[in-house]
Amino acid sequence: MSKPKPETATGLVDAANGRPIRRHTETGAYYVKASGSAHFWGRVLDALVFLAGYSVLAVIAAVARNAMMNSGSLLAFNDGFWLALYVILWFVGLLVYGMIWGAVGSVGDAAAGLRSVRIKDGTTAGAWLGGWRAICWSFFPFFVVMVIAAAFSGGSGETWDPKFAAVDRRSGLALGRQPIPDPKAPAVAQPSAAEREDLPNLYGQRPDARP
Repeated sequence: MSKPKPETATGLVDAANGRPIRRHTETGAYYVKASGSAHFWGRVLDALVFLAGYSVLAVIAAVARNAMMNSGSLLAFNDGFWLALYVILWFVGLLVYGMIWGAVGSVGDAAAGLRSVRIKDGTTAGAWLGGWRAICWSFFPFFVVMVIAAAFSGGSGETWDPKFAAVDRRSGLALGRQPIPDPKAPAVAQPSAAEREDLPNLYGQRPDARP
């Protein structure tokens, strides 16, 4: 049994940006992928927003620890506890930000004009799955490498999750403009047709020639 393709081409392009029109595999609805650069900068902004929020939490924790030290609390001198607290805050922060991302979209999505949706039907991840997808940001160096590779290759998939794609919400299709035929498609099909037409003339024989 062959594995179904995660997305299908349509032979159409967006009237506004010229990028290929794709079709969701289950619903058949059209969509346009966001550009690789938009996806990259959107995710960079998400990372910066999360790091800023985490820094605020870390500062609050540090202030609380300093206050506990001044009051003579033994817990304030327990380095293992505070290290574990910072780790917990990291993953809880990712989970919360991811839940927002999966439910209503992230800051990076809004700024870059994109939205992460399922390729099969165009639905969003939802809060719970979005939170767990954001946990993958803990592998941040690997994620950055993959997104940079996608940006340079012109791709815009969610790189580490092939079931999702970043959809362009500023495309002509999203704004109600009808897609147009891909001008490159006839150029690709024409040589193939010419080759098929020339096949009967191999070795100087006509289609009705007899041996």
